[in-house]
This record gives sequence, C-alpha cells and structure tokens, in this order.
Amino acid sequence: MKELEAATHLSSSSQGIQSLETAFSILNCFKEAKTPLSVSELSKRMEMPKNKIHKYLVSFIRVGALIQNKKDSTYAMGPALIELGLVALQQFDVAKIAKPHIREFSKQINHSVALAIWSEGGPIIAEYERSNKPIQVEIQAGYRFPLLMTALGKCFAAFLPSSQVQSLIQREIDNYQLDEQVVEQELQAIREEGVSFRNTLFAGIPGSMSVASPIFDYTGKMVAALCLIGFTGEIDTSPSSLNVLKLKEKANQITNQLS
Repeated sequence: MKELEAATHLSSSSQGIQSLETAFSILNCFKEAKTPLSVSELSKRMEMPKNKIHKYLVSFIRVGALIQNKKDSTYAMGPALIELGLVALQQFDVAKIAKPHIREFSKQINHSVALAIWSEGGPIIAEYERSNKPIQVEIQAGYRFPLLMTALGKCFAAFLPSSQVQSLIQREIDNYQLDEQVVEQELQAIREEGVSFRNTLFAGIPGSMSVASPIFDYTGKMVAALCLIGFTGEIDTSPSSLNVLKLKEKANQITNQLS
C-alpha cells in the first residue's frame, strides 16, 4: 500500500507529459462508449478540435492501438490494446494485491485471516495469515474445502454464477443430506447481507467459527473471499458486530483496488 500511495503522490505532484495524458483520455472515450466512434463524436466528447483529434488517431493506428472502419469513418480499439490488456490481467493477481491487506487486517484485529480463490475443482486457500494468539488455527495454502459447510464456501456458492457452482452445490446437498430449500434460503440471505458464517464444528475443517465476505473484480464478478477464522467465543458473527463490519470493509477495499 505504501508503494501505491507513493506512486499516487508522485503522479499528482510531478510534472508529466500532457500529450500522453490527452492520448489516454481519448482511449478512455472508447472504453466508456463501448462502440466505434467518429472524429466528430470524439471531438465533442473531448471538447477538442477535429484536426487535433485526427493527429492522435493517426498515431494510434500506426501503433495498432486503434483500427479504422473506412466505410463509415469510425474508429475502434485495436489489437495492441487487447495484447496490453491481456498482459495486465496476467499481472493483476488478486492474491498478490490482497496479501498486504490480509497481513495488515490480521494484525489489526488479532485474528487468523484467509483469502480463498476459485479453482477448477472448487474454492481453495490462496493466502493465510495467522494471529498472534497462543492457540492457532492452522491452514495451508492450497487447502480445498466444501462449499456448503464453510463460510468461505458459502460465499462462492452465493455469489458465483449458478452454472459454475450448481453441480457442486447439488453434490454436497446429497452427500451431507441437506435440505435444499434451507440451503437456498441461506444463500439468498448471504447475497443480501454480503457476508456468510459458520458457527459449528465440521470434520476436517480448522476452527469452529468463521465469517467470510466476497471480493469482486472490475467486471463485478466474484474472484475471491476474505475470511476470519477462529474458535467459539473468539469472533462475534452477528451481522452488526465490529468483526463483521471490519471484514466487509476490508473486502470492499480490495474490491475497489481491483476495480
């Protein structure tokens, strides 16, 4: 976070290249419009003369950032921007971004904190930070856990698209002999509250109490879940408790950084 803050301070206090900032603003017009634009439309959006806009467009086409449809004289994002975007996405690792938040959060509340992400076979632990308490909950990165018997799992079950999780949900309903209607009611409550809970022991699952909140990317898709894990009496899991409110706040901070 300090590096990010330093970079933000540098960008706001140092002299930059005005033409580069203008060029980025033009590209941003295409992102906001989500359709090809003409020189006239760009001129209106940028409040800039057409001849000046045209010079930028010529350079964008030369480097492959934009392409031109000569039939209607409109411009659209080109292959160079797609390549840059793909590389940026590969570097935009949610676990790396969340890691300093997890460390800071765990120290702040002195509880064990976990970050889970979705894998091909279901959710797994990506990052884990232990508390400083004498009795610890031990979880290894890569640990895979069920959907409907854990707070983290319930988060994914509630917020991921049904097509992605329904088969796993149905399998666990059958395996654990759960009431399908009760499960759906709980998942709907999680969607409304933005937080999920586990208040009971379950075989093979570390700790007896946990609370989790979802993390979303810039598209609004859930990409991870943040969770407090501990033992009975350690964590107040009531929706309005300080623990829960701080967890949701931290998950929102990470979401905002991904947006």
